[in-house]
Amino acid sequence: MSKSITTRLIVLLTLCSALIMGTGMLVDYRLSREEILDRLHMESRDTIKSTIIDLENLLDGVEGSTLFLARILQQRDYTQPGLEQMLKDIVENNEDIYGATIALNPQRVDNPLGFAPYYHHKDGILTYADLASEQYNYRSQAWYTDTVTAGKPGWVEPYYDEGGGEVLMTTFAVPVYRVDEQGDRFLYAVVTADLTLEELQRYLQRLRLGQSGFATMLSRTGIILSGKNPANTMRHYSEAHSDELDSSTWREMFSSVLAGQAVTRQLECPEIFGRCMIRMDALQSTGWPVAVIYSEKEILSPLRKFQTKSTALGLITLLLMSLAVYFVTRRLTRPLAALAQASDDIARGELNTPLPAARGDDEVARLVRSFAAMKKDLKSYIADLEAATASRSRLEGELTAAREIQMSMLPRGGEAIERFEEYELWARVRPAKSVGGDLYSYYRSGRQLFIAVGDVSDKGVPAALFMAKAISLIQQLAGAEIEPAPAMVQLNNALEAGNDNCMFVTLFLGVLDLDNLQLRFASAGHTPPSLLRAGKVKVLKQDDGAALGLATDLEYPGNTLQLEPGDRLAIYTDGIDEAFNEQAEMFGFDRFNQCLAQTGQAPLAAAGSDIFAAIDHHAGTTAQSDDITLMLLQLKPDDHPGATKMDKISAHFSRGKNLISQVLDWIQQSLEDLGVPEDNHMVFTLVTEELVTNVDKYAELPVDGIIEITVEASAARVALEFRDKGIPFNPLQDAQRATLGADIESAEIGGLGVHLVTQLTDEQLYRHSDGHNVLRVTKLLQDV
Repeated sequence: MSKSITTRLIVLLTLCSALIMGTGMLVDYRLSREEILDRLHMESRDTIKSTIIDLENLLDGVEGSTLFLARILQQRDYTQPGLEQMLKDIVENNEDIYGATIALNPQRVDNPLGFAPYYHHKDGILTYADLASEQYNYRSQAWYTDTVTAGKPGWVEPYYDEGGGEVLMTTFAVPVYRVDEQGDRFLYAVVTADLTLEELQRYLQRLRLGQSGFATMLSRTGIILSGKNPANTMRHYSEAHSDELDSSTWREMFSSVLAGQAVTRQLECPEIFGRCMIRMDALQSTGWPVAVIYSEKEILSPLRKFQTKSTALGLITLLLMSLAVYFVTRRLTRPLAALAQASDDIARGELNTPLPAARGDDEVARLVRSFAAMKKDLKSYIADLEAATASRSRLEGELTAAREIQMSMLPRGGEAIERFEEYELWARVRPAKSVGGDLYSYYRSGRQLFIAVGDVSDKGVPAALFMAKAISLIQQLAGAEIEPAPAMVQLNNALEAGNDNCMFVTLFLGVLDLDNLQLRFASAGHTPPSLLRAGKVKVLKQDDGAALGLATDLEYPGNTLQLEPGDRLAIYTDGIDEAFNEQAEMFGFDRFNQCLAQTGQAPLAAAGSDIFAAIDHHAGTTAQSDDITLMLLQLKPDDHPGATKMDKISAHFSRGKNLISQVLDWIQQSLEDLGVPEDNHMVFTLVTEELVTNVDKYAELPVDGIIEITVEASAARVALEFRDKGIPFNPLQDAQRATLGADIESAEIGGLGVHLVTQLTDEQLYRHSDGHNVLRVTKLLQDV
């Protein structure tokens, strides 16, 4: 069922419908929620504004009565009974004032305790209290001292008036000043009017903020004057819910309001157990922050109920839609199911299986008719494919035979190795296709060695045919003992005849005299050979002519090269230097010459294979684009009459703390055992220490890695060979050498060691063979 298109259509359409409906409901909920919260924001702003106006009216009434009384006292003198009566009338006739007092300056009355009658409403009864008592001592009360210090009217921070009103209240106090006969201003009295926090609480409770919402008022120091929980009154807001309160947000709101900026925030509120919206502003007269707090959960409750109903309705709609989709898709896909069964039968080779009837002209009907046509074409195609496969098999067999025939035309079938007393010769050709156009040949006649390497233009069958003609002519000339230059002229004229396709071949043709090691050669536009001598590679300079087969009677200059014993000559085609990698970079002459130098100490066949491997490593996944041919000619070293057999001693050393000291002790003993003159010991000790230190530091050998050292000695020379399995690195070519003559401070680290080794020894050869770095240095003890 999971593979059925019907099932997938039903599931896909149902999921899409559910996704669309769910997205729509989510967007509707988000938009509705934001709209409700925006309205709540506006409502809270209006509510706090009206609340502040009501409270300001209340406070203004209290302030007005108190200021009026202060102006009267400032202008007229009253007896103490008169002051008491006036005070009583004001409190009795003003319901908003809980209590009031006229506290005369003790220095202006006969009584040292002063004069401060206090009238207040207590349980609905006007009650008198004397604040000029030793117990109360109004001169030390904050409402008196702060007012005298400020010298202006103001509201006092809320307090519990013990000994006076005996309630939590706040006081509006006005200092009254007069001028004496000398014109000096002095304090006459402090007039106060009290307002209970309970009264403020009643004002705030009249607000309709929902079942969970409430209003709160704070003093300028953060003391709760009114709130939802009476137990928190007169406590600092940070102490009321210290564990649950978002202290940083409350501090930021409180500071903003004290600075005169109204703020609105949404945060977690402990009193209503959830998120709430808070709008906070300050009273202008007192500076006290007032906040209205709404429960977000309560405000959004109707929206959630509506969303629940919408979700239920959406699920019912989705179920009905799924049923409709099921019946419709089943009807539409029934022919497709039959067609799928028929296609499975056809895939198993049952090409005569019947197809469903094509009714109507809709897409399914057209598909059935197209499928029928395809089945008919498939029968025809399979028949043609069988015939083509048989033909291709015959062609592949013929190409295989052609490759074998072509390789048989080359010495040793395309990969040759010859060993003689004076020289060794190795050659290999690798076509880019089944057959190719590269060639090589060699022939020895007496003391003359004839060698040839060529590259026919193009590749594949045409190049192979032209190569067959060229190799036949070259092998005929090899036995004729003709000099390379005139032989090249004859080859050119013979290849040009009948060359209607304008094919051509580049060719290196040479004859080596084995008696004097003189190589005479000619080049027809061929890549110059490379010569490895004493560990160094150079590209031969040659005078050459045009490629063979393009025009008749062309001239080809001759060249002469004096070879020496131990030389290694490399002749190759441009398929090597033009081998590309994935980045379209050619292998190039420099890489080839570097490989030739690195493999200089390896046996000839191994060196050739290593060079081919280096080309393949460079190419990576890029297919071979041209035929590749390489010939290596190695001249064996002379046996000097005074040469003696070299004795040798080998040892293996593990990396460790005493590696250098162990190696130096061994090398000193080995030199003595092999009879090396003592005046040469210091040279070999310095070279050994430098090279072993280099391997130990930079070869990245494991902790227990092995370094193998071999000492070979004769009367004429001493050779040291160092082998390790570290990372491939040729210090003779790749190391950064220090600049000779530079200050010691500016010399590169490790650079002087390379100069030391090359200056103290006569020959230095490096190769990487069988996973080992092999570095061999030789010092001649006498001329040989």
